[in-house]
Amino acid sequence: MTEGFSLIDNEESLSKLCNQLGNAAWLAVDTEFERVSTYYPELCLVQISNGITHAVIDPLAIKNMEPLYDLLYQQSIIKVLHSAHQDLELLFNIKGSIPTPLFDTQIAAPLFGYAQGIGYGNLVKEVLEIELDKGHARTDWKKRPLSKDQLRYAVDDAVYLGKIYDVFKEKINKVENLHDFNAQINKLAKPETYQPDPATMWKKIFAAKRLKGKQQIIVKQLAAWREITARERNRPRKWILADHAMIEMAKGSFENKSEFLKIDKVSEKLVSRHGDALLKIIRDSQ
Repeated sequence: MTEGFSLIDNEESLSKLCNQLGNAAWLAVDTEFERVSTYYPELCLVQISNGITHAVIDPLAIKNMEPLYDLLYQQSIIKVLHSAHQDLELLFNIKGSIPTPLFDTQIAAPLFGYAQGIGYGNLVKEVLEIELDKGHARTDWKKRPLSKDQLRYAVDDAVYLGKIYDVFKEKINKVENLHDFNAQINKLAKPETYQPDPATMWKKIFAAKRLKGKQQIIVKQLAAWREITARERNRPRKWILADHAMIEMAKGSFENKSEFLKIDKVSEKLVSRHGDALLKIIRDSQ
């Protein structure tokens, strides 16, 4: 990539950038985040481009990110993303709503003959004939300082995303049927997309679908409890209670909470903290 870019790591430069981009027709947006030890993803970088100005914004260095959010939530600006769900989830968790209008290049790609669900790197290669550097794919984006190469790697995603959008927006008006595209974009804009119902979380556990009767009822209740607890404590679901443990709890017979320790990788800490609640769920579901 030959374009220059700016690193935005203070409130003054962020305000200047957002004022500069305030009249943009569209903005290509990408994020870097970490989700290793938390339920909610932690925003580490925001990359943004209007096709001329390219910037990497460091939310770990900037206390007040509101100028950026004000920019992204302008209805006059189309937000261009690729496979937008996780990026939008980040913004939803921060602001409680989705920045519209939206354009997702992964959703649009099949309209122009590209594969359903195509990855970003492959789309860049097929549309722009550019092979992306994958050298920093495993970067710890929370670590500071980030090198110039790491920052360039990050901003490239927004730059090339903008170039792909330039190609797609010239073609999309010629597409006769946009029903499916619009339906998927509209789904991305709905808050419920990012607020899964705890009562449905058991469906993500493959083994739970094989259970019947009371056993399945118990797993449904345990999975709902785990989802709510994970959100409250901001910890990954499986840190709260492993899938296999829920299956064993549904299948087994437990007279007291200490018997949970017979289940593989169920710790004394888990039983001490949550054993009474888990035992109550099992008893109430029978």
